[in-house]
This record gives sequence, C-alpha cells and structure tokens, in this order.
Amino acid sequence: MKNRKIIATIAILSLVALSVITLTACNKTWENNIEYKVEDNGEITIVGYTDSTLIHEITIPDEIEGKPVTMVGAQGVVNAENLYTIYIGKNVKEIDTWAFTNLVGLGADEYGKNGKGFVVDPENPYFTAVDGVLFNKDMTELIYYPIRKGANIDNKMNIESYATYVVPEGVKTIRGKAFYHCYYLREITLPSTLEHIGEMAFFKCSEMAAPILPNGLKTIGKDAFGYCSRTADGDIKGFTSINIPASVESVGEFAFYNCRAIETIEIYGKTASQVEALEKDGTFGQKWYPTDNGRKIKTYSIVYK
Repeated sequence: MKNRKIIATIAILSLVALSVITLTACNKTWENNIEYKVEDNGEITIVGYTDSTLIHEITIPDEIEGKPVTMVGAQGVVNAENLYTIYIGKNVKEIDTWAFTNLVGLGADEYGKNGKGFVVDPENPYFTAVDGVLFNKDMTELIYYPIRKGANIDNKMNIESYATYVVPEGVKTIRGKAFYHCYYLREITLPSTLEHIGEMAFFKCSEMAAPILPNGLKTIGKDAFGYCSRTADGDIKGFTSINIPASVESVGEFAFYNCRAIETIEIYGKTASQVEALEKDGTFGQKWYPTDNGRKIKTYSIVYK
C-alpha cells in the first residue's frame, strides 16, 4: 500500500512538472525582451516584458510569426523603470487595465526631459495617442497617462518641477488605473464631458491637488483616489476638499481611502439621509468617504448643498 502511495505521488508530481513545462513552452520571447503567446484563434497576446537598462523604447509590433498582435494582456509591460517610449502597432485592439502599470520612466528620456510616452500607429482603428497620452480612437476614453510626462527631473533624480495636465474636452471616461502611481502629477483639470472615473484611476497620485469633479459625472470607481493625501503648502494646493456633484449615481468602495488631508466634502443634490440610504444599499460603497488607513476622519466637515 505504501509503495502504491509513493508511486501515485510521483505520478502526480510528474504531471504537475509536465504542466508547468507545457505552459512555459507556450510563451515565447520576441525582440527587446517582449514575451508573447499564440491564442487559439491564431492571434498574438503580449504577456510579459523583462526590463533592461539598455532598452528605452519598445514596439508592440503589427505581427509576430506572420500573426497579428491584437492584445496586450495583464502584466504585459509592467514594472519597467527604463522605458521612455512604447510604440503600439496597428492591429492592437485590446489593452488590459494592468497592461502598462508602474512604468516610472515612461514619458521621459534621460535626465527627466520630456519623452514620447505612447505612440500609436495612425492606421490603428482602436487607439490613438496625443502628446504621449493613450486614448481610444475617438478620444472618449483616456486609457493611460505616462508617469513621468511633464515632470522636470535632473540627472540626480531631483524633481525640479511637477506636472500639470488638462484632460481634453470630449473625454467621457477615465479608465481604471489611467493615472495609477502618477506621483509627479501636481494638478489635473477634468473636462465637463466626464461621466466615469474608473477603479484606481488616480490611485497613489500622492502629490496631486484635489480636482474639481464636473457636473455630469456619474460614477466614481473603487479606490479611485486612494492615497491622494497631499497637504496644502503655501501656494501649492493640496487634496484638501472634494465635491460630489448631484449627477453622481455611485461611488465605489474606499474611493477616498487614506485621503488624510481632506478638510471639506461638499455633496450636491442629496441630503444626509439620502446619502445614508445610498450607503446602506451599497450604491455608495463601503467606506467611500475619506479615511485615515480605514479609520473615519473626524476633523473634516460635510456640507450638503
């Protein structure tokens, strides 16, 4: 009996090892350390990238092995400190919300000068880029903002000036993680056309002043402004107040998590009892309001207008 158990265990371990080898074999490496796999439909998905201090720009190509590259998957090109520019080919039609996160050098070249960020093939029918910022083709959705765009950083990595950005009119959605970890961004102006702010859209924009949320905004996603905790300093604005327009229909869980500098929340078109009802039914998610590491902040005031 004991021998049978040993044999069975060995057989299972062998199958697991074979499975790992098979899965690993499915992924291949193309130029500049880009990993990809061939999907069942014959199309290519970018699934990984190995960072290199010698590579400052990469291209998501039109084709690999004669097959169209149509998707950049989750973790496709992430955690790369040395990329300044990403070129996107004409066949890419899907980009995961985690595809290009934590690219701390994107949008700059050496010594902090402005770089290219994203550049999209003009023949791509799904995406476009304007001044390095990635949008869908008709520019109704902002997809990714390069972390280093607009910041002036010297060759010793001292920050000489932070970035400001005006989101173009016509944008209706700021996609989830669009400004994820953009800690060089100091001020942002949102368009009057904005309707949706996605999950973690401004997560850990720790130097950003609180933007004015426009009338017409409908949804604020989970963790949308998490860790936006900039305090005011002289002429430098902080994340000290937030307005919730009457048009807002839902606010995700922990939307203002750890926003410790908040002093005032202005809520338009709703009474305290109406907000309480929205909290109970989950429309305003768990601890949507500003917190200090999840604890309710007692020092700010809520004004209902």
